[in-house]
Amino acid sequence: MTIRIAVAQMETIPGDVQHNRSRALALAGEGLKQQAHIILFPEGMITGYCDRFEELAEPADGPTAQAFRSLLKGSSTVVLFGLVEREDSRFYEAAVLVGAQGILAHYRKTHLWWAATGVRNEVEHLTAGDKLVTFDLKGHKCGVMICYDGDFPEMTRSYANLGCSMLFWINMRHQRGHNEVKDLAGRNSMIMAVSCCCGKNEVGDACPGGSNITDHHARLLAEIWYREGMIVADVDPASVPQARKANFWYTGRRPDLYV
Repeated sequence: MTIRIAVAQMETIPGDVQHNRSRALALAGEGLKQQAHIILFPEGMITGYCDRFEELAEPADGPTAQAFRSLLKGSSTVVLFGLVEREDSRFYEAAVLVGAQGILAHYRKTHLWWAATGVRNEVEHLTAGDKLVTFDLKGHKCGVMICYDGDFPEMTRSYANLGCSMLFWINMRHQRGHNEVKDLAGRNSMIMAVSCCCGKNEVGDACPGGSNITDHHARLLAEIWYREGMIVADVDPASVPQARKANFWYTGRRPDLYV
């Protein structure tokens, strides 16, 4: 069967939790109407980069996850969303997969951004995750990464080595269009769904977005720029293993030589 992916591009208002959560729920409702199997949202979409992030952070199974869970009641659709997560005295950039039955997967950003001041210097404020996370979607293995994670080609390759056919990449940087995704998808025979923010960030800079869905042959299926909205595409993850076997960028590796 084909898998229908919906990707939401959303303007997060830094610090306005209620507005951001309401907007996310409305967009998720659109994805449900289009019968998506999974709906993807950007990194940190509830709080944005905000000086009050410690006060506004939530547990993984907090109010936002519970709101999505209620929305998804009676449906087999799942939502993967970005969250500034609080656990005891530690804070994480997290990606939470939730369905009607509750939390299904939970990933913490493993590569923290550092070349910035203030709250965008994540190394000073957040704790890094320490493992990759996979989950099952209709019988197909999937992976997840957050923003700076994906700038390391080893991440996508590692998920390919784990047998993932789909990779979900959530972001809160100015843009992350198909041009940044196509080589990762093509060289690893990986279906990639990429969600970005749009609008203005916490310092007033414009974020064009570029959320996209790219297939395992590096072909662009859908893309959105400069506005809020949702893109939807049907993909065929069952064809990934055979494509990967025939992919000379993947099969020609010499891992015995790599340090």
